[in-house]
Amino acid sequence: MTRTENNVVSLPSAEAIEAEAASWFAKLQREDVSAEDRLSFRAWLAQSERHRETFDRLAMLWGELEILTELNDLSEPISPSDGARPFAEMGVSRRTFGTMAASLATVLVGGGSYVAYRRVNLREVAQFATKVGEQKTVVLSDGSTVQINTDSRVDVDFSFDARRVRLVRGEAHFEVAKDKRRPFSVFAAGGVVRAVGTAFAVRVQADQKVEVTVQEGRVALAALAVTSSLPSASDDEEASLQNQIGELTAGQSAVFTESVEQISQLPQAELNRKLSWRQGVLAYAGEPLAAVIEDISRYTDVTIEIVDPALEERPVGGYFQVGEVDALLDALEVTFGLPVERVDAQLVRVGDTS
Repeated sequence: MTRTENNVVSLPSAEAIEAEAASWFAKLQREDVSAEDRLSFRAWLAQSERHRETFDRLAMLWGELEILTELNDLSEPISPSDGARPFAEMGVSRRTFGTMAASLATVLVGGGSYVAYRRVNLREVAQFATKVGEQKTVVLSDGSTVQINTDSRVDVDFSFDARRVRLVRGEAHFEVAKDKRRPFSVFAAGGVVRAVGTAFAVRVQADQKVEVTVQEGRVALAALAVTSSLPSASDDEEASLQNQIGELTAGQSAVFTESVEQISQLPQAELNRKLSWRQGVLAYAGEPLAAVIEDISRYTDVTIEIVDPALEERPVGGYFQVGEVDALLDALEVTFGLPVERVDAQLVRVGDTS
């Protein structure tokens, strides 16, 4: 607090106190903390109850580091006239402050940065969606990246102790920033995919089965009946998530609902083809025509029908740009010799229609 020429006391704002508290956390982790710094810190705490409460709230953000007990002594009333004590006697180890300050280093970029950090990490709610044929990449507050495929929707709900995402429809690829304190869970249809720091894709199929492909790291699979909105944090939910039905590692893919149907180990070339949509390319190497048509149809409003059921298992291969349906139809005619009838702008039939 400061005093003006008219002897009027000017109280510091809550934002200023919060920024100062964060600054002290960073300063006290240094190896060369002087006795004067320690004394100044104790004097800062003694300025008001708000200073002590702000410091305590900041400490609570790091409760999983088990520092709250060590910080108890610092939240007690302290007289500014108290002499400086050795660092260890203040109830806080240099190692503890080192751990905290290393984590805070990326967010302490100026006055008020602690306020922004606290609000982002305690709660982030967002919704992202793509239209048919559209793709979008978003970066979440924790540094995770989500690449959203065509006609998809992703709901995000982050809190202090959990990162929850719901894939309402479609497909998305997740590159998860590592944070062991906050597991990253993707809810899709009746399944849950949980990771800490990894890269994987999740797709909700037309039959509401969940397909997962792991590019890096490891993920756990769980079955969980949920509504169209993100589930709230509850003991029941956490217990269900702990009841895993499978686990995937890099290069593996699986489809699951209440149980895992099959786990496939993908060669690198096949893994690349499966995730090629991320580069705006659809790649096929002998997949049945019916599966190719179903996949291509996700990127266009044009309805493509296979008239002759005997053609559904016909193998198809090739690379096609996302959204270029005409290139696929031309390839079916020229390369594979299949009759293609463009009925109108919204309907195409494949096969002999005579």
